[in-house]
This record gives sequence, C-alpha cells and structure tokens, in this order.
Amino acid sequence: MAAFKFLNLFAISTLAILATSFNASPVNALATDNHAVGRSVNHAHAALAKKKRDTSSKRCKPRTTSLAATTTHSVAPTTTAKPPTSAAPKSTEKPTTTKAVATSAAPPPPPPPPSGGKVGLGWSNGEMNSLANFKTPSTQWIYTWSPNKPPLADELGFKFLPMLWGPKQIDSFTKTVKAGYANHVLGFNEPNEPSQSNLDPSYAASLWKQYIQPLKYQGFDLITPATTNAPSGKTWMQSFEKACDGCTFDGTGLHWYGIDENDFISHATDFCNTFGRPVWITEFACQDYSGKNQQCSTDKIFSFMATVTGWMTQEKCVAAYFAFGAMTASEIEANNVNGANALIGPGNKPTALGNLYLNP
Repeated sequence: MAAFKFLNLFAISTLAILATSFNASPVNALATDNHAVGRSVNHAHAALAKKKRDTSSKRCKPRTTSLAATTTHSVAPTTTAKPPTSAAPKSTEKPTTTKAVATSAAPPPPPPPPSGGKVGLGWSNGEMNSLANFKTPSTQWIYTWSPNKPPLADELGFKFLPMLWGPKQIDSFTKTVKAGYANHVLGFNEPNEPSQSNLDPSYAASLWKQYIQPLKYQGFDLITPATTNAPSGKTWMQSFEKACDGCTFDGTGLHWYGIDENDFISHATDFCNTFGRPVWITEFACQDYSGKNQQCSTDKIFSFMATVTGWMTQEKCVAAYFAFGAMTASEIEANNVNGANALIGPGNKPTALGNLYLNP
C-alpha cells in the first residue's frame, strides 16, 4: 500500500511539472496609429487668366487706401464631413411600402431687403475721422471697393460690405474676409466694362465658385457683381447667372449713370423683376456718359437726387443705395464724374447735396 501511495504522489508531481512548463506566454495587443489627412487648397494665381484692361478711365477702380481689418476672426470650415450613419436594426416584419406622390412646390419668394436705413457710403477716404460727420439715422451701409473696413465703421454703427473688386484683389480678400468680419459680400465691380474688372461671365462664375460662394456657409449674404446700365450689363448678368450653376445670390448689384430719373427708376425696376431679388445700387450719379455732353446742372442734380432717393426709400425691392460719391469735388472729378455730385465739402463735412442725401 505504501508503495502504491508513493507511485500516486510521483505521478501527480510529474503532471504538475509538465503543466507548469506548457503555460501560454502573455500577448500584447497591436497598437493602431490613425493619422488624419489634412487637405490644402492651392489657389494658384498663375492659373488665373490674364485680362487686358483699358486704363483710360479712373472711375470705379479699386481705391488706394491704408485701411486694414481691425478684427481677426477664425475661419469657419467651408465644408463639414458627414458623420457615418449607423445601420438600422433589422426587423422581422415586412416593411409597408407607400407610393410617393409627386408635388410641384412653388419657388420660394425672394428674401426681403434688410431692415433699417438704406443709405450707404462708397468710402474712399481711408482712416479719415470725418466719417462721423456722415452717420445719420438713415446711413447704415459702407463699402470701400475693397475688402478693407474703415477703422471707425463698427464704432459708428455702419454695416460694412467687403468687395472682391476683381482678380487683382484675391489675395487680400481671402486673407481679410473671414467668418464674423461682416454679414454681406459684394461681387465684382462692373465686369462688363473693359476699363473696370472686365471679366468674361464664365470666368467670373469660376471665380465666384472658388472665392465667394464658400462664404455663404460662413454666414454671409452674397450680392452679385454690379454691372453698369449699358445694354451689355443686363446680358452679362444673365450669362453669368447661367454659367454660375449652383451659386447663391441674395441680392443683385447694379450701377447707374445718366440724367433722367425716370430711366433710373425703370432700370432698377427691370432688374428687380428680371432677377427676382432685392437690388443693391452701389453707384449712381446724375452724369452723362452718352457722349452727347448733356451734363446735369446743379439744380438738376438736386432734383434728381430728391426724386430717386425718395423712390428708393419707399421701394421694397431696393435693399440699399450708394451715391457716387462720398468725396470732394476735385476727387470726384478725378474719377470722371461731375464734381457737383460731391457729398463732401469744406472741413470734410457734408455739402448741401450731402445733407439731402444723408437725410432722405
């Protein structure tokens, strides 16, 4: 019996030693290193088509100012990745199929014009402190033919409208116009005119899609390029909108120069009806460009201003208007416009015409 117990103990010990020698070694989990892939967009200026420009006219060229943006804001992303959709749980019940009924929804009405005063300033005077002399309860808007905001604009309660005048401003525009910088953006300046931004409608549409349309998703309302009241203006705008498929337009820009207030009203009304949006008349003056030298007298300029501003103030389709110009007589004449249209007089205070304009 003792020998039998000894053999049992020997067998059990042997099994224990074998079990210990065959234990599995610990295994380390594989570490995964996931790297996000960033995308950089190269807006290469070398790819922009070069345009020949007529430099004989100075009117409406980008204003040379020392303006700088006073506030830096972070850029909101122009695109947001769509989150993955989790799979719906399977059901053992047979789904009920419903037949879709086609309905024809009426197109949405055009957005109403912004509330508040409609009077605007086309300001080319840089950091002049005299801007305070031109703020009234009716003056709400200001732009500078550039992306640059006058330093006192926010303090005085103006709403600034940065503009992408044309390809030559792309660099400063993209560096300056960020989310929160303003609420509206103005498109190209007189693209139908060889002496101004001078853009083919299809090329202008490509620029719009690349540099302006993304701002819609950062909270901006987008105003179309502003064409002149030459016959080419309306046809250019129609071609541009056709080429700019998928683009967003919250207002239609236009310029008007002439001597007949009824023609002014007819042209603005036609743009309202044709494009179905509020119009932003970002330049206008009693000025003849017909070649017939039928310039407005001082009395005519006053009656013209009273008539058209009275109409625009009441007309729901007009969002805002900007007389040309908020400058002295000598400055306005340097831009090939009758100096009697000047809104700035001695001491950098409003002229009599300026007071009429600023207080409709």
